[in-house]
Amino acid sequence: MPIKHVNILTVDGKSLLFREYGATKVDQDLLAGFLSAFSGFMMEISQSEIKSTVTGNSKFIYSIAHDILCVICTDIYDAEEEISPKIEAILEGFWTKYQHIFQQELPWDGERTIFKEYKEEIDRLILGPIKVSILGYAGVGKTTLTRLIVGEDVNLEYVPTITADIANYDKLGSRKIVLWDFAGQIQFTDLWDSLLRGTRIVLLVTDSTYKNVQDTKKILEKFLSRRYKDAVIIGIANKQDLPNRLTPPFITKILNIPTYSMIGINPDYRIVIHEIIKKLIETVNQKDGLLAA
Repeated sequence: MPIKHVNILTVDGKSLLFREYGATKVDQDLLAGFLSAFSGFMMEISQSEIKSTVTGNSKFIYSIAHDILCVICTDIYDAEEEISPKIEAILEGFWTKYQHIFQQELPWDGERTIFKEYKEEIDRLILGPIKVSILGYAGVGKTTLTRLIVGEDVNLEYVPTITADIANYDKLGSRKIVLWDFAGQIQFTDLWDSLLRGTRIVLLVTDSTYKNVQDTKKILEKFLSRRYKDAVIIGIANKQDLPNRLTPPFITKILNIPTYSMIGINPDYRIVIHEIIKKLIETVNQKDGLLAA
């Protein structure tokens, strides 16, 4: 996690909101020194201009809009052009949400808890969406599962996916997700390695038959176990309503990853898959070093 912390302040240095990322605690002396020095060159900053300064092993990138200051602390080698849009979005969103507080006749009373709910929006802007790859061979129900997650009607007629379908969804927990539904036909598996790049969560789908579970294990060995050790990988034992299915506990033993029961064509399972993904998002948050509010 290159971004260490985000600080939103008034132009006279009063902290409105502070968000810290990563396992390393903020050097409060360093932060206090920057804020103290900042008052000396405050007048040099134009509204919406992005500037930066380096102190020790940290780079402070900052801007002012509507007389509200946003400071993002990063590693010294992080590129400003990648951070600048985040600062602009944070400032604009903060002002849109809270401008009434600063424009009222009575001055703001200094109570900072009123800004606490904006922390979640900062997390979204800083951390970005989570890529969720839905992987498995043809006919196991990956597209059905994707439709179940986003709340679309399920098409019971099998229509093969070509390359990958992508769907955005932002109603699960603290992070947006981007679902990548991979084509499962053998001729498309050569594309999987490139399509998997940037994946944080893998839903490895099987149709719960013995043969398919064994084939699915090969996906783990070939594509996931070595290259994507940092991704959170679980199994989805789909088609649990059919005869001769293997149970999720048995599939868990074969795949050696947590595996969950699923009937993708049953709308009642939408709640089930949502709860599963919410827990996976929290696991990714912990990997990203996202500290509790």
